[in-house]
Amino acid sequence: MQTLHRTRLGDMLVIAGILSNEQLEWALDSQRHNYQRLGDILLGAKFVSEDDITEARALQLDMPYVELNNPQIRQDVIKLVPEHIARTYNLIPISASQSKITIAMDNPMDVEAIDTVGRCSKRRVTPVLAGASRIQSALDHVYGTGGEDIIASIEEAIGDVEVQSEADLSDDLAEERRQSTQAPVVKTVNLVLQEAVKQRASDIHFEPRANNLEIRYRLDGALQHIRNLPKQLQPAILSRIKIMADMDIAEKRLPQDGRIKVKIANKRIELRISSLPTQYGERIVIRIFDRAAQQLTIESLGMADQQQEVFDRLIRKPHGIILVTGPTGSGKTTTLYSALNEIRSTETNIMTCEDPIEYELEGISQSQINVRAGLTFASQLRAILRQDPDIILVGEIRDKETAEVAFQAAMTGHLVFSTLHCNDAPSAITRLIDMGVEPYLIGSSVIGVLAQRLVRTLCPRCKVPYTPTPDELAVISQVAQDADAQFYAPSSCGACNDRGYSGRMAVFELMAVDEDIRRLTLSSPTSDQVRELALTKGMKTMNDHAAEKIRAGLTCVDEVRRKVFIGDDA
Repeated sequence: MQTLHRTRLGDMLVIAGILSNEQLEWALDSQRHNYQRLGDILLGAKFVSEDDITEARALQLDMPYVELNNPQIRQDVIKLVPEHIARTYNLIPISASQSKITIAMDNPMDVEAIDTVGRCSKRRVTPVLAGASRIQSALDHVYGTGGEDIIASIEEAIGDVEVQSEADLSDDLAEERRQSTQAPVVKTVNLVLQEAVKQRASDIHFEPRANNLEIRYRLDGALQHIRNLPKQLQPAILSRIKIMADMDIAEKRLPQDGRIKVKIANKRIELRISSLPTQYGERIVIRIFDRAAQQLTIESLGMADQQQEVFDRLIRKPHGIILVTGPTGSGKTTTLYSALNEIRSTETNIMTCEDPIEYELEGISQSQINVRAGLTFASQLRAILRQDPDIILVGEIRDKETAEVAFQAAMTGHLVFSTLHCNDAPSAITRLIDMGVEPYLIGSSVIGVLAQRLVRTLCPRCKVPYTPTPDELAVISQVAQDADAQFYAPSSCGACNDRGYSGRMAVFELMAVDEDIRRLTLSSPTSDQVRELALTKGMKTMNDHAAEKIRAGLTCVDEVRRKVFIGDDA
């Protein structure tokens, strides 16, 4: 037992009888391909529980372990660490004396967190280990969980802000900057960010109105009103965000972009900021990128078995172009990076040109375009071709010049991934022709087109059975023909914050390009002609895939009709 703390985590779990040698070997092999932490892989495969991992880590680190089941923590101890610090680093104080404070952490090696707690509590910090979700539950138990709690906290912060009228601030940047750094303003912005991440929002909207500043979150693809802030707080709140993003607070007449990297719940979160002048002031939208929440694997995409088999075969071809199509925000980038994550290896040179870089993957050379500096997709792609690549990711084919360089790369022995804006897979052919790409280039280079949409997933705790109308059944013909199908509709419960939905999933349409489709491409066909031929080849449409999701009780007819249904399949 004297050397247990030096034993690897996986071996520790095997010694404890929690994990088998075969399961450990599978997880280690998966780690070599996916570059994930071993604990995350074991949890994802449901070989172990979080408590198993935490107890094993405690032995490995020779550190005390606490379960945090319904913890009874004194209020004077809780007050030693502000809530925003506790939630930022995902830790909670559990006891304290005049000179020492004990904190439960899921990452006791986080020196920054320990130093921060030491400064704010004015005590020497003793860390103990606890599971991440256990800490979050304890924080919710101590500080509260729901929207009412954050609203109360914001209102408390707002009450402490010293403000002038917006008119008085219009020409006083020094005063605006001073107000934006007031502790209550900083706390208000931090609370809004923390709650958005907690609710898994993808975007935060700060929208100036005539008499207030409205805050909305995009949750599972739909905007939800959160609250209105007093109009006089608008300049300070928006300036605070712009200062964090290193944007010019003096410039209010032109759009601006910025970026912020923050730590929330001990996770590194990247925020992309966009400001736009409007009638009642600058409108700011924050896009949230939580890379830790993304599972970049082909299996996690949710394709049908036949689609996954074909797609896996396409991404392993030595050359050609694979296109992923769909509207903005339909998950195209996640799909592309899942493919790259699947095929990357030490023997392959994978390079990307993106706008912007949304995920960071080890073993891949990523670059970002800079239009202002003259670095466009086309010019950067030409430079990449001189770097001896095997596989290239082009963020988007936007114009004829980029398309032609990408197609020339595919014809000279490279595998190229890119995205294209069109409604379905067959339309990609006609979209490229309309863009000015020669049909012979398309026919000889494109090996597959994947179209996709994101639909909201019904909350499994509160979904309710219901009988759809004939009009609803007509949306998805396959479901209408299934007499045994059970249909579900959204309801409401605390688990989904009364929205009826919890998360989103993708539905796909994959068209593999064979010799018959290549020959048809040479005649500049319509999208209907391409679709008709692809259907004879066994292509599963998005409507068909959506029907499978409805039959499985994962989503509902109304959501499919709203986000997926694109017309008759015939």
